[in-house]
Formats: sequence, C-alpha cells, structure tokens
Amino acid sequence: MIDALARARLLRDRDRYLLLAAAALLYLLSVPFVSGDMRVHLIPWTKYLVDHGRFAALADSFADYTPPYLYLLALASNADAALGAAGVIKLLSVLSTIFVAWTVRVLLASCVPARAATNGALLTLLLPTMIGNGPVWGQCDALYGGCVLLAVAGFMRDRPAAAMTAVGLAIAFKLQGVFIAPLVLAMLWSRRAPLWTILIPPLVYVAAMAPAWLAGRPAYDLATIYLAQGHSYHDLARSVPNIWQILRALVSIPYEAGVIVGLLAAASAVVWTAWRARRHLDTPIDLLLLALTGAVLLPYLLPKMHNRYFFTADLLAFAYAFVRPTKRTVRIAVLVQVGSLLSYLTFLIDLTGGAFVGAFAMSAALVLVLREFRERFTSVDHAPSS
Repeated sequence: MIDALARARLLRDRDRYLLLAAAALLYLLSVPFVSGDMRVHLIPWTKYLVDHGRFAALADSFADYTPPYLYLLALASNADAALGAAGVIKLLSVLSTIFVAWTVRVLLASCVPARAATNGALLTLLLPTMIGNGPVWGQCDALYGGCVLLAVAGFMRDRPAAAMTAVGLAIAFKLQGVFIAPLVLAMLWSRRAPLWTILIPPLVYVAAMAPAWLAGRPAYDLATIYLAQGHSYHDLARSVPNIWQILRALVSIPYEAGVIVGLLAAASAVVWTAWRARRHLDTPIDLLLLALTGAVLLPYLLPKMHNRYFFTADLLAFAYAFVRPTKRTVRIAVLVQVGSLLSYLTFLIDLTGGAFVGAFAMSAALVLVLREFRERFTSVDHAPSS
C-alpha cells in the first residue's frame, strides 16, 4: 500500500484518464439509487423550492439544513424539468464531490509537487465514502468538507484571514465544520493567526444567512438553526462509529449525563491538542496532522453524532497518508474508511451492527492518530519525524 501511494504520485496522463473514467462509471451507476434521506427530506425540499418560487421559498423553515445548501439546491432545481427532483439532488451532490476533490488538490499542493497533488485529488474521487456520501446517498457533506480543507490549506500557506473565511463557510454549511477547532485554536495561541481573525467566521456566517433573511426568514431562526437541530432527537449515537456506539451497547447511559460528559470531553480534547501542538507547527504536515486529529477525535467523543460525521476525517486521513506514506498512516486511512463505510451501510442497506463494528475500526484509527500526534508534538525542540 505504501508503494502504491508512492506510485500514485507519478501517474501518467493515461492513468489519469482511466481514473476519471472509473469514477465517472461508478458515479453514473450510483445515480438511480434513492436513499431514505432523499425520499423523506431532500426530494420534498427540492419540490418546495420549485413550487414556491425558489428565492421566495427561502423565507420559510421547510428544511433543517442551513440556507447556503438551499441556495445551491435552488440553483440546481432549474434543471428540475429535465432531471426531476432526484436528478437535481444527485447533480448537486456530484458537483459537490468534484469541488471537494479540487480542494484536496489545493491542500496537497502545499505538501507535494503540483502533479502529485492532482493525482491525489483524482484518487480521492474513488474513495468509498466519497462515492457513498455524494453520488450514492445524495448528501452534501463535500461542501463543508471542502471548506475545511481550504481552511487547512490557508493556514499552511500563512493566509490566516483566508483560512478563517473558509472556516466560517464550513460552519455556515454544517456545524461539523467546528471539528477543525484544535487547529484554529493552536494557530491563535501561536499567533500564526492574529486574534482579530476570530471575528471572521461569525461575520461569514451572518453574510451566508443574509439572502434567506432578505427573502423574509426571521433573523432569530437563522441565528438558532443549530440549536434547533440539537433538540430534534435525543440519542447519544445515531449509526455513528464512535465511543458512544460501543458504550450504549454495554451499559445504560442517561441521555442528559451522556451529553454533558461528551461535551466536556470534546472541549477538553480541543484545548489539550491545541495547547500541545501550538509550538510545534513547523511544517504543513504538522498542521495537517493536527487537523486530522481534531477530525477524528471530536466526532469520536461527542454525543448525538450521525453516521456521516467522520467525512472530513476520511479526507484528511487520506491526504496525510498520501503526503507521508508509512505503515501507520496508511493503516489510519484504511481504518477510518472502514469505520465510516460500515456506518454508511448501516443506514443505506440496513446492515445490522455495521456502525458497532465500525466503531472498533475507528477506535483503532484514533489510537494510531494519537500515537502519531504524540511523536510529532512531544518535545519543545520539535523536529519533524521521518
């Protein structure tokens, strides 16, 4: 596998065309599949947009996703007459997947030559969870995931304002954008990002909500979308491969106590990882590792997570293995993919126990990530390991 990643950096043009052809074929084969989320949520939302004038529909609280996704869905719905609602959703999902592949290239280009970065981006199109999330499921996690990758790339290139703007966009699409918090906090503590840049994400969020507000949606609703989502169900784990999936199978945990413990654990993890790494962010690989650590650790510890919440971990684990191929990094990338994919299959094909088994794969991945973290961020006189 290590040799395969090394060879992947040197793909010839013919091999690139074969990768693109394989991706196109798999994506086309995925189009007819209609997930439960599409039937229950996304298709009705698309029809609501079309039936209520698209922009005018943004005044209503007809969907529990944030407006930035609905803006894009409204634009894509112009193809409703030709593709139908399901086709519109799949079109947006595939375009989002292409977007996130481009952001992978931007990220990798900070660590490897441009041609190798392009090859890595093409390989990303074939990741199982990339195909499962967008072309199969019809979901939009690639939108916030791509923004997270742009934020990491911005920090790598010493462009903190641009990075914070990408953080704000990620959070505007999905709250899971906060999984980059350890890297953001470490950049602020180390003064690699000026303190004033912390104002950028909330300002970007406000700007992203403005079109919906202009359409007539109350400002209070837009400001409290994520609070409303948090009250939509009371379950410590929803087909997600994390510690709560394992614990709830072993013991009975009161919901309120689990939420408090999980939030405290996650907050402590953010502070600990950022503080530990703040003086050792010497290379782009260090920043990539810290971003990966947050992307695995936070959804692993937090309660009320869903099966797709390791999406940025899927991308960052692949990117880290691509730029630093070792036995451990490859194992991390594989284990994260396995854990996420099993949780996907729990929902998509009703695979009994998929998320539970996936939680053990993700636990193993987390152990390896923390070992990598410890070795690279141990001493004050940090020198990047080989």
